[in-house]
Amino acid sequence: MPDNSSSAIRVIGFPSLYVQGPGALAQLPACLERLQSGCRAAAVVDPIVLGLFEALSAAMMPGRLIPIPFGGECTRAEIGRLAEAARRSQADVVVGAGGGKAVDSAKAVAQALDLPIAIVPTIASSDAPTSRLIAIYDEAHKIIDVPLLRRNPDIVLVDTDVLIKAPRRFFVAGIGDAITKKFEVKEAAASGYLNYFQGQPTALSLQLAQACLDTILRDSAAALDAVATGTLSPAFERVVEATVLYSGLAFEGGGLSVAHGMLRGLTAYPQTLSALHGELVAYGLLVQLHATAQPEAMIARIAAFLRQVGLPARLADIGLGGIGIADMRRIAELTMTAPYVAARRPALDADMLLVAMQTVEALATA
Repeated sequence: MPDNSSSAIRVIGFPSLYVQGPGALAQLPACLERLQSGCRAAAVVDPIVLGLFEALSAAMMPGRLIPIPFGGECTRAEIGRLAEAARRSQADVVVGAGGGKAVDSAKAVAQALDLPIAIVPTIASSDAPTSRLIAIYDEAHKIIDVPLLRRNPDIVLVDTDVLIKAPRRFFVAGIGDAITKKFEVKEAAASGYLNYFQGQPTALSLQLAQACLDTILRDSAAALDAVATGTLSPAFERVVEATVLYSGLAFEGGGLSVAHGMLRGLTAYPQTLSALHGELVAYGLLVQLHATAQPEAMIARIAAFLRQVGLPARLADIGLGGIGIADMRRIAELTMTAPYVAARRPALDADMLLVAMQTVEALATA
């Protein structure tokens, strides 16, 4: 619940170890040794990079790094299957490797088995790697639960040699997820809503959110040039650090708002199944900016940036171009079920969100 007391306890959390750079994956065995000497690790691995981890296991941790292919969706059934496989492997540590859903599934396995966890993102599509949050979906792709780990991941290892080879769309989605944080953290802090550690945001949370936005607006074009050529650059490294580290620390220690709350409405429609998390919340950011009456010049700048990098600027861009007012209202009403949206001060309601959605559509087609 909201707590606007100026004397409220301020809390932020961090991974125990964050490692980023070209070739960082080679440090995984040494990093795991920090957790437990001679440990066995069950690695929940996206099938796309399964070969990479099988080779790593054979070369550096034979018999002690056991890759378990991820099934594609973070559901309770899939978590149960992975946890049983990890239990049979007699693992001491869980590794999560892949995109956001593979990483979240690995977190859930570590939680179920009460084991430490190392996260190895292979795409920079979201800030899930540093966070305690686990987004669990049902079989229809709708978010049904967001449990929390007891602590942030023990290790986050980001190999930019791997990330630079991932499809451009995933990198852009990471930009979409991260660009929301400045505006969401500011809203959450102003509302007095407790963060994901049940405390007030620290000043660092807001500073990280601002640094995240500054880095994205300044460096994204050059970073995308690096993606196009497959050549690492300082701009690419900075944007990865912003989208994975700054973004994750900022939202967990600061809070979220409408942009992420809209996932509750948007993911209720199977048409959004092919849209990535960062694409959905980028659209949600535009709705948030209009619903909260932000300056027109700033909204125009953000909208232009989203179009420039290829992020959604209207419902049609996320598969919902044919829906009518009744469906838009349903999305708005479901968005209001997010506690941090309902707690916003000054208050919002579904009617205000509906008007904002209509404004986004009108401007996108003007």
